Amino acid sequence: MKRGQKRKTQNLVMVTATLSMFTIGITPSLEIFAEEQAQQQKVSVLKNEESVKVENRVFTVQGKGDVKALSHLDRRAASFSPFEPTGLYAKPNEEITIDVEGNNEITAYIGAFSYNRNSQGEELVKSFTLKPGTNTIRYEGGGMIYFYNKQENGTIRTTIQKGGTPVPYFELGKHTKQDLINMLNQNPNSFAVELKGERVLITATPERVKKYLLGSNTDPAQLLKKMDEATRIQDRMSGLTEEQVDKHYIHYVEDKDNKSGFMYATEYRTAYVGDAIQYVLDINKFTTDGWGPWHEAGHLRQQVPWRFYNMGEVQNNIYSLAVEKAFGQPSRLEEEGVYPKVSRYLVQENKNYDEISDVFVKLAMLWQLHLAYGEEFYPKLHQLYRDMPSNEIPQTDETKKQLFMITASKAAKQNLIPFFEKWGLRPNNDTIQKIASLGYPNLTAEIWKSTDSNPIKPDTPNSSNALEGSQFAWSLKGIGDFEFAKVNLNKSTEEMQIDLKAGVPHNYFDSTYASIKVQNTSGKVVYNREIYGNKQQNAEQAKFPVKVGDFIEFTHLEGAGRAIITNMEKNIQESFGFKVVYEITKEGLKKVDKIVNPKPDTEAPTQPQGLYASNVASNSVELKWNPSTDNVGVKEYQVLRDGQLIQTVQGTTFTDQNL
Repeated sequence: MKRGQKRKTQNLVMVTATLSMFTIGITPSLEIFAEEQAQQQKVSVLKNEESVKVENRVFTVQGKGDVKALSHLDRRAASFSPFEPTGLYAKPNEEITIDVEGNNEITAYIGAFSYNRNSQGEELVKSFTLKPGTNTIRYEGGGMIYFYNKQENGTIRTTIQKGGTPVPYFELGKHTKQDLINMLNQNPNSFAVELKGERVLITATPERVKKYLLGSNTDPAQLLKKMDEATRIQDRMSGLTEEQVDKHYIHYVEDKDNKSGFMYATEYRTAYVGDAIQYVLDINKFTTDGWGPWHEAGHLRQQVPWRFYNMGEVQNNIYSLAVEKAFGQPSRLEEEGVYPKVSRYLVQENKNYDEISDVFVKLAMLWQLHLAYGEEFYPKLHQLYRDMPSNEIPQTDETKKQLFMITASKAAKQNLIPFFEKWGLRPNNDTIQKIASLGYPNLTAEIWKSTDSNPIKPDTPNSSNALEGSQFAWSLKGIGDFEFAKVNLNKSTEEMQIDLKAGVPHNYFDSTYASIKVQNTSGKVVYNREIYGNKQQNAEQAKFPVKVGDFIEFTHLEGAGRAIITNMEKNIQESFGFKVVYEITKEGLKKVDKIVNPKPDTEAPTQPQGLYASNVASNSVELKWNPSTDNVGVKEYQVLRDGQLIQTVQGTTFTDQNL
């Protein structure tokens, strides 16, 4: 049978039976959603034969929310940078006049954290609240000028009417490498150089930009794109979609006045002492030897509820490993011989994970969960912590460890006590009972022996078996695990039921959060619903017939952790990710790439040939025939007795026992 097409009927009579056949068709649909956002700035441009000088004085500052509130929502300890750069430098005590349009306040900063210090090493950064209208500010320390719009959306328009000196300021999508060279030639001794991507901001001295960026023949546009890519890789590890992420910049700052140290991360920035900034400015080093910047950016991602004893320099490295892997670099755990150390540790008696001194051995435990449960494990884990009520967040190292074992078991959908005990984490009786009550299968595979080159997967039900059966249920959840949609399919009764529950699925998303579509074999869309994240949804129920050959399509922006299909007969569950299309088959369901268009029906089906009877008895007969043909394929045959339909069959035999 081919996936098929329109109904066709052909009659043939023999031994009081008439055989009829029909075919059914399917029409595909592909829905693509794209959003574009543009921002305009007034630019004053002065050109001559050798250079291009670009000086912004008017700024449209996008509201990205409160950096501290966003870090709290994500359960992070550190905030991203509040800064929106202007490319202008305020000299010490220079008067800066700024006009603010509209009715909202905006914050201005003079000075960049870690870049501006006095002789005692103290930070020279000052913030100012600007009211609508004209404002005059000055700061004895001087420094780069930034704006900060705490609104969750919308823009505030500002104009720096007086004061401020332009520095070399490179914006991705606006400038070229030659532009940067020209800017540096115009301002060879500028206070700073800044480079802005979509998700990152770099502040460095002109000397080191020349030495490490231009000196390595790095294209600044390609560098910023690569750094944006690394940021998005860490977003995904954190379980954040492009709509969910904190849009404030990851700030990479040269700590030019610090005389000791190498690299560090703290509130609002990652910082690089002196020549350490080369690992940021040289694209080859950032891509192939960028563990330092990846590691420091990872610190800004760490979730506090599972950063327990001595995990400060361990937990953040899952984000480093994610970037390393995505960039096609060999695993540091393999290259530096960490796994043999792990093997030696695991055979010890009376192990205690807290007492492991090697941070990379400790990291191996976290990474083995990624190796065993795949790309979806840590996104799920992060999401579970984000969704926890504040009063359930643990405050002590011990309670953090106990909750981590429970939450990791939820993310893996497996009882992970054997794994954690093998590693020297000690679940208490309450944790053991809570994990057991989840009802997940016990871990039997030795995933603690996993390495990057030889990952060991857990013993889980075969995915294809999960799609064999006649009764299936889908659950689509949003924030706080609110189940906003439930879908049931009963192949035996050839019926599907969809229940939408009243409520707001997920208020972080202002676009389509999920969708459900059903299309029958003739190409007709019988159900199509887009579900918006932050819109109130009304309760409703829909029931309609379905049969073999129909298609069911789901999308869910957080499907890895919040969209589940359950085989009701086998009690097997699996998540279905961002998008999945199922075709209903005789055996159950089959995943396909897309809904398929029906072929145009251009010819009638042929008559079944070679029809004959065998095993004839007083009240029964076995009928057999050769298959019919049709350009769209023949799906099934109808058997009629005395003009009445008695059976529909998909094969080419039928036994009538009621003559």
